[in-house]
Amino acid sequence: MRYLDTDVFVNFLIQQNLDKHDLAGRIFEKASEEGSIFVSFLVLQELSFVLGKLNMPAPEVRANVNALALLKPYAYQQGEYYRAVYLAERVGFQHFNDCLHTAIAERNCDELVTFNKSDFSRIKSYTDLRITLL
Repeated sequence: MRYLDTDVFVNFLIQQNLDKHDLAGRIFEKASEEGSIFVSFLVLQELSFVLGKLNMPAPEVRANVNALALLKPYAYQQGEYYRAVYLAERVGFQHFNDCLHTAIAERNCDELVTFNKSDFSRIKSYTDLRITLL
């Protein structure tokens, strides 16, 4: 399975940068065709927040997030929380959500895909998970 970080969905849904938008679209389409998209409730929560901050109308936010909710999002467990704490102790608690994304992906996926090079390049040192930095 492929864990798509929140920023991949944001770039797919909103064109802020044409190259990132196109790349996110290709990644989403390929993962959709393969049936390999893994979604967590953490991604849906962050996506709702970011789309709202980017002034997407509320009905569109709801429609986009609800469409992803059909993929049966994963709710993280206590073990992933404690793994995220461990990672955050090493890279900084200001990156806690990214540590939690990593912990969720470690347990459920083969790969995590993200545009967030700055945070995940640090986390990469503490995991065997394949992290693809776009």
